[in-house]
Amino acid sequence: MRKPVIAVNVSFYPIETMNRSVVGSSYTDIIQRAGGIPFLIPPQVEMTHLDRLLHFTDGFVMVGGYDLDPQRYGEEPIPAMENITIQDPRRAANDFGLLERVIGNRIPTLAICLGMQQLNVFLGGSLYQDIPSQIEKPLVHKIEEWYDARHEVEFEKGSLLQKLTGTCCTETNSAHHQSVKQLCDGFHVTAWTADNVIEAMEPDDPALPILAIQWHPEFETNDLAGVRLFEWLMDRIRR
Repeated sequence: MRKPVIAVNVSFYPIETMNRSVVGSSYTDIIQRAGGIPFLIPPQVEMTHLDRLLHFTDGFVMVGGYDLDPQRYGEEPIPAMENITIQDPRRAANDFGLLERVIGNRIPTLAICLGMQQLNVFLGGSLYQDIPSQIEKPLVHKIEEWYDARHEVEFEKGSLLQKLTGTCCTETNSAHHQSVKQLCDGFHVTAWTADNVIEAMEPDDPALPILAIQWHPEFETNDLAGVRLFEWLMDRIRR
């Protein structure tokens, strides 16, 4: 059986000595563990190149990264964003170009952390810029720059996530200080934490093969919330 080729977007870091397009090996490793072949797509000079590149792929994983510029959803940065690194515009432009194409062509997609947030903004939604300063009595969703925070996530009954995991709730890692605020049209919330932070969203149209989650399954030790989601992507491609 031919292994699915999975497009992976990458981060872009402008560095004085040499600009770099980078993605963590945790993403490419777990794609291979789940039965796929990763295919990296760095920021393109010409957006039309994305059409040609996606022609070689069967699915898409949209990875995490630095915060999206609030101006993308019509807001100015709040004071809590003063010392936060904002995503480079080259990556943002590339990611939004990829989203336009994977949605338009119904390419099976797993959107992770920032990936879910960007999907929401691309389709007209907005974000909480900083959970601790904008949500009352929040759980701990981030500890410094790592994935040490953990919390329980509850799944909507009958959702794809509930069907994949076979349970109503599970524990996941957490490494974000932003989250979905105004949900975009065409999607509904299918997972949340006790403080009502949105942890997953799925399309209203079940034929649209997209799953968007806030945690990092590539780093998850709980396989139900980790590799199982990448296996779903491979299974969805093989339909």
